[in-house]
Order: sequence, then C-alpha cells, then structure tokens
Amino acid sequence: MCIAIRPLYLCAAMAIVTPQPLSDLTRKPYLELLEIAPTVHFPPTAYAALRQDLEQEKQRESNRLQQQEKQLQEQIKQQRGKLNALNRKPHKDSEAMTEERRQLHCAILKAERELQEKRTERTHGLPVQFDNRMAKADLLEQWPAKLDEIRRARLEDRAHLRPHGDVMDIGVRVVGEGQAKDVKLGQDTIRQLKSYGLMPPELEDAVIRKYTQQLAQTLAASSDLKVPVQVTVLQSQEINAFALPGGYLYLTTGLLEKAESESELAGVIAHEMAHAAARHGHRLMKRATVANIVYQAAQVAAVIFTGGAVGIGAYYALQYGFFGLGMVLDLALLGVNREFEAEADQLGVQYCWHAGYDPRGFITFFDKMAGEEGYVKSASWFRTHPPFFSRIVATFSEIEYLPHKDNLRVDSNEFQTIRKRVTREIKKQRDQKAPTLRRFPQCDDDEPPVKDSELDTATAESGHGYWCVTSPALLSRGLSR
Repeated sequence: MCIAIRPLYLCAAMAIVTPQPLSDLTRKPYLELLEIAPTVHFPPTAYAALRQDLEQEKQRESNRLQQQEKQLQEQIKQQRGKLNALNRKPHKDSEAMTEERRQLHCAILKAERELQEKRTERTHGLPVQFDNRMAKADLLEQWPAKLDEIRRARLEDRAHLRPHGDVMDIGVRVVGEGQAKDVKLGQDTIRQLKSYGLMPPELEDAVIRKYTQQLAQTLAASSDLKVPVQVTVLQSQEINAFALPGGYLYLTTGLLEKAESESELAGVIAHEMAHAAARHGHRLMKRATVANIVYQAAQVAAVIFTGGAVGIGAYYALQYGFFGLGMVLDLALLGVNREFEAEADQLGVQYCWHAGYDPRGFITFFDKMAGEEGYVKSASWFRTHPPFFSRIVATFSEIEYLPHKDNLRVDSNEFQTIRKRVTREIKKQRDQKAPTLRRFPQCDDDEPPVKDSELDTATAESGHGYWCVTSPALLSRGLSR
C-alpha cells in the first residue's frame, strides 16, 4: 500500500461547504486538519472561547476523577477496617475466616490498582488529551500562514537553507560528529541498567527480531547514523521506544501491538534513530548517570504508587506495570528536551522519506496515542514524546518542505503478519510456567503473573500479602519494606 505526500487531497477539503463547529474539529486527526485548515476560517474570538471551554472541560474531568479517587480511598478504608476487625477476633482462622480474609485482601488490591489508574489518568492523561486538542486549535489557526511561508520559500528556492535542509546529502552530511565514541557508552549503560534490574526481559522470537532489525537497517541506510544499528524488543506492556548512545534501539511488545501500519512503526524507529545520530543521549548523559536514574526512578515510584514509602509493589509497577522503563528514561537518561525532540522529529521525517516510507506515519501514531482514553499503558510514551504544538507544526512543515515522492510505503503484509505474531507471543509468554514476580493472595480477576528471569527466594512483607523479590540487592537499596 503506497501514497504520495502531495497533493494532500485538497479537493476533499474544498468540498466542505459548511464548516463544522470548531470544538468538533479539534477531535479530528491531525492529517485531516492539515487538509482542512486552509479552507476554514474562524474569528479570533472563536478560538479564545474554545480555549476557555477546553480549560473548563478539563477542570470538570479532573474534578470527576478526583471524586472517583475519594470514593476508592473510602472503599479501601472500609475494607481495611473490616480486615482489622477480623484480626481482632481471638480465635484462629476457620475456613470461612480464611476465605473472608482472602476476599478482603483482593478487594483492597483491586481498589488500590483502580486508584492508581485514576491518579495516572488525572495527572498524566488529562493534560495530554487537552493539550492535544489545544494544539489542534492552534494548528487550525496558524497553519495556513505557515503553509504560505513554506510555499514562498520553495518558490524562492530557500527551502534548503533551513536547518538540516540538505536532505539530498543524507548519509554524507555530519549531524552528530563522533558517533563511534558513543558505542562503549551505550554498552556500559545497558549493562548497568540490567544489573539494576531496570531492563525488562528481551523477546526471544527470532522471526520478530529479524523483522525489526531489517526494518531498522533499511531506515539506517537512509539516515545519518554512522554506527551499526542494533534493535532489541523488550517484553513490556508499556507502549514506548527509546535509543541509547551508539545505535542501540529498544522497542516494546506493547509498541509493536499498538502500531497499525508499517509506516507508523518506521516513523517511531526513525525518530529514535535520529536521537542516536544526533548524539542526544551522549549530550544528556554528561549530566546523568545510571545511579541517578535508579534514585529518581525510586522517588517517582514512591510518589505515584505508595504515597511516599518506596515498596516492592512500587518496584513491580515501575518495572513491568503502568509506567515501565520509559518513566525512568524520561527522568534522567533521555530527558524531556524540546530542542532534541524537535530535531529528532525533523530528522526522523527525513529518514522515513529517504527510505521510501510515508513520513506521516509517526504523526498518525502520535495522534492515536494522544487521543486514547484511560491513558495507562501509553503513559510513558508521552513522558518521552510530549505533545507540544511546535513539534506538530515543525513536523508538518518538514513534510511540506521535502521534495515530492510518489508511491511512499504505508503498510505491508509482512508487518501485519509480525503484528499478529507479537500478539500470539505475548499470550504464550503469559501462559508459560516460568519464575514470576507475583503476589499473594491469588484473586479471581488477577492478570497473569509477569515473568522475571532473576527471581530470588527472598520475600518482603507488603502489608496486605507478600511480594516475591527479584534480587537481594533490591532489598539492600531500600526498594522493599
């Protein structure tokens, strides 16, 4: 399946006679707005009113979630009261009391999990969703003028004067000088992350590994990366990707499941490859060490999951649950840096285009993630890929600047086959009887336990059951209670 960058289906946009309400337009995909923006016109007062309405709607949603959090906190309090009353009974547990205790434990665990999800949605999800809609309003208001500016630059033969405008020299030009020096830094970082238990297990499926490696090599051949690219797929439900110095790229199984086309996956890989090519990780790691990462990761886990006390439950959630490695990398190793993200966006678009992929795939994936309800598994994606309006405009601008190409690849049968294989592999891994990080009691609605290849016999009491700890070193670092 292929597509051209231009024309952008302006005929479809021009067919619109009566524009839709501005609020409705902010719910449309970015690519559709790109086509619509030059054909719709709203007064400045309409945009001001929309922004005010969005802020009020955001506050209402936040209040609703806060109310639900209070209800869950009350449920937890009541269940703990019942548990305390049960513990005050003088005689030993009968079979009925044992079952009652198990049900109370499960009710508390379920309510705590739901409470964490509500907090995640309120503190991370709502800002992303409403910032995304604000960005779409800004796009409708500002894109026509920006588009005119780009077209004038093209007509006046000034397009190549923009930063990284020498797209015909990709692979020969120098974007990040000294990339070879980053290889050892990347290797050392990987080794330390693994030793601290911050790297989820690798997916061992040879077919999936071969496909992702070949796709990355295809993109690398049309990029400014001067070192061999090495792709690793991690068994993690979070939806994320990241690059370490030296061409080491990591994709999660959650990402491979979430991407709906090969161009979407190519866009994500190209973006991360751009970070490596421009040596962003090297520049940030001058002021960050893996020890910093572990320390800050523990602090984040404490705040989000335990209300101040770092427990092994927090470690479990951090490593394999809602936030995963993306939360850690965002804090110290990669960081949220607008300059670096904008540069990676631009270079990633160029690499996709140069390799023959539709560079809009990254935007369609980005848009889909930002509009997703619930915002749990995708939380770390926007920790490492924040939805700034300037990034969207810069990405659209770069696509418009690029020379026209026909038959850009959007999808392939091979990708769809791999995607299905990833889903089967995830299910198989969950069903396998392997060492696990698991909790007691076993509840009726428990998800399958998560694998952990470093399971140790040490245990730590959590206050409502027991957690199996992956390593004695975790206990000594204060990650248990």
